[in-house]
Amino acid sequence: MALEPAQPATSSGIPPLIRRNTLLLAITQAVVGAGMQLIPALGAISVVQLMGSSTWSGLATALAGLARMLIAYPVGRVSDSRGRKTGLYIGLLLALLGSLMTGVGMGLGSFWLFTAGVLVFGAGVGATQQLRVAAADMYPPQRRSEGISFVLMGSLLGALLSPLIVALAERLAVEVGQSPLAVAWLIVPLCVAPAFGLTALVRPDPKQIALRLRDYYPQLSSQSLSQVPSRANSSFPRKVAIWAGIAAQGQMVMLMAMTSLALHQQGCSFNLISLSVTLHVLGMFAFSWPVGRLADRIGRKPVMLGGLLLSALGALLVGFTHEYLTITLGTFLVGLGWCGTYNGATTVVADTTAPGERGRAIGVLDVWSNGAGAVLPILAGFLVEGVGIWAIGVAGVLLLIYPAVMVSRLAEVSPGRYEG
Repeated sequence: MALEPAQPATSSGIPPLIRRNTLLLAITQAVVGAGMQLIPALGAISVVQLMGSSTWSGLATALAGLARMLIAYPVGRVSDSRGRKTGLYIGLLLALLGSLMTGVGMGLGSFWLFTAGVLVFGAGVGATQQLRVAAADMYPPQRRSEGISFVLMGSLLGALLSPLIVALAERLAVEVGQSPLAVAWLIVPLCVAPAFGLTALVRPDPKQIALRLRDYYPQLSSQSLSQVPSRANSSFPRKVAIWAGIAAQGQMVMLMAMTSLALHQQGCSFNLISLSVTLHVLGMFAFSWPVGRLADRIGRKPVMLGGLLLSALGALLVGFTHEYLTITLGTFLVGLGWCGTYNGATTVVADTTAPGERGRAIGVLDVWSNGAGAVLPILAGFLVEGVGIWAIGVAGVLLLIYPAVMVSRLAEVSPGRYEG
């Protein structure tokens, strides 16, 4: 396929073609994110309804995290060899099939079909994380965090759509005589389907843009476009990014898996629970763009450290308060902390990799972080059952200590430039 000619940058410094592609990727992120939010909002409740016990309440979140972990590196290899759009198509197809399986499983009361659906859906969501790689490909180091964060802001629209899906499901469930949990999942494919067309409109493939970045940003010097350090100097920054990703993703998923259950046990309606999750997601994505700009201006390191601090404060509010508003504030802060830490970690990996290895490198980050997201909700379920909700507040703080020490040791001489 012939490549589209590079267009000169506008006054914003970003070429029109790049801005168009970024918007398409952000909308794709939105429609996938609408379904993704059902896992923290309804996953624990669904498992309790199917199994009759809260001991394994974190299972759905853990399975989704496990699937995201298992798919991350293979889809990264595919996107490095076949292009980012191929990886996205794989993810969208899996997400569509998985949501159908999950909805049918809930409707039939089949625990095994439900869990299989969650695994397939989680794999689909994991594969669509190549959206971040695609965004990183299209931007120079000076604007890279901003580009990644703008695409991730698409999840903000997804967060607004998620409560509408739940509300619509509750209304339709009465008419069709089905569980609202089942109906909610069966609505998700209608959200995912348009993303195939949106992805097709992204051209050229972002990996091709990365290989010709100088053509799209002629106003920047060759040195500023070639900041990938040597393998020796990139090893420690990537290790720091992985620890930060483990902390941000693992703690966030653990807390959100248990928070929805805690609110349900307090008698909160599905709508209130969905609203709480929505506010959490607002924390994750509403400030993504300014946080990305901040990381490009002052550096990835201070943004990651600030994110870890906010996540710790949020964990304390979730674990040690018992009011809906304060718990929801805690989940919002956990989301905002995740925004700074995980976006920063992703950008560090992108800063220290060439286009031909970037998909796999960010896949490695996702393997470790989603591995934490798979294990910690299971452990949290036992903690809540045996000790109480306050225990995950303590655990949520302890998880962040070592990663914070690692981030503090990162030698970032200027935004996006590191020493070993």
